[in-house]
Amino acid sequence: MAIRSFALAVAVRQLAHNRGQTLLSIGVVAMSVTLIIFTSSLIRGVQVRLVNTITDSIPHVRIMPLERQPEVLWDRADAGDAVVRVGTVPKLEQRVRKIEGWQPWLERISALQPHDLTALTASIEGTVVIARESKRLSARLVGVVPEVYNRIIDLQQNLVAGRYFGLNGGEAVIGLKLATDLGVRVGNRVSLRSEEGITTSVTIAGIYETGFGSVDGGLVVVPVRDAQSLLGIGNAITGFGLKVRDVFAAERIAGELRQQLPFKVESWMQDNERTLSGLRAQSGSSQMIIFFTTASSGLAIAALMVMSVTGKYREIGILKAMGATAGQILRVFTLQGAILSLLGAALGSGAAFALLRWLGGLQTISPTTGRASELFPIVMTFGNFFLGNGLALAAGLAASLYPAWRASRVNPIEVIRGQ
Repeated sequence: MAIRSFALAVAVRQLAHNRGQTLLSIGVVAMSVTLIIFTSSLIRGVQVRLVNTITDSIPHVRIMPLERQPEVLWDRADAGDAVVRVGTVPKLEQRVRKIEGWQPWLERISALQPHDLTALTASIEGTVVIARESKRLSARLVGVVPEVYNRIIDLQQNLVAGRYFGLNGGEAVIGLKLATDLGVRVGNRVSLRSEEGITTSVTIAGIYETGFGSVDGGLVVVPVRDAQSLLGIGNAITGFGLKVRDVFAAERIAGELRQQLPFKVESWMQDNERTLSGLRAQSGSSQMIIFFTTASSGLAIAALMVMSVTGKYREIGILKAMGATAGQILRVFTLQGAILSLLGAALGSGAAFALLRWLGGLQTISPTTGRASELFPIVMTFGNFFLGNGLALAAGLAASLYPAWRASRVNPIEVIRGQ
């Protein structure tokens, strides 16, 4: 205990004596910790916002009927090797694919992934032409029960006019961009024409804005029965939409469902490979920034510690001449590195927290809806602070080892004679 008290007392005294150098070292560590926490929190926030923007507007996993495939002679199991292939494989006309007797499948899908699913719904989807006077635009038709489908795509929260829940037959909800392109508002009537040649007229009951262009500019939501009639599929549906707890586990869950269901299963990750590639590049950039920031912090501390050791050769020699061991001298300078790192990490964490809270409170106003949203997507987690403090402490301790070793190797007789 006495040895440890001696090393700590000497370390603290030297840090207090060289106040300017001590404050500079603490500032270097604090700045590094702040930068590490800020960078990781901001990049994580950008990634979360991007993923949420995509996945909030689409199902995480979609289950659809398989495409119609013609059977040719040479693909038959009993064809043998003597079959001569003549001609080409015909391409069948693709009609609206549908699932008959879908209720048992809904229960089975729910039972296959009881812990991973947060929402599951049946839907009817197809392509329609939506028209208002002389304006005609292609759009994607979705027939749903609004209160159920809202757990897949939250249109109720993004409603800017009219209503969504309690949608009646002959009514539709469209995106703000599509409404603007058509020049319609709540209460106006538009016509819908499906690829099957069926036409109907609906009243705009609500207008929403999700911020996702393909949804706001090309999605028409109608009640289930209206969609079934427009597409001519009777009581059938065209697929299922799923939401999962972990969006990045969607492809794994889709893979498991492919092995257990006679349907086509796709995840959002398949359709957004470029986005995921960009996210991986962002993560790599973040790791590079953190590495170089940590290295810079460690080198700065090492340089300051070496200067401190070089300027204290006489004091070190006197301490060793008075009986201080090489181990005690080693602990003195190692403790100095630890104290500098701890103080710098605490100061940097406080500064990072205050900066992130301030940036997270800044908001921007949408020019179309007037709704406020955060300007900087910040995600503060305990892991980010743990990472910043852990790297700072590790860098400080590592940087103090070489100067401490040099100090412990000082020959007191040569130093005192040299003075």
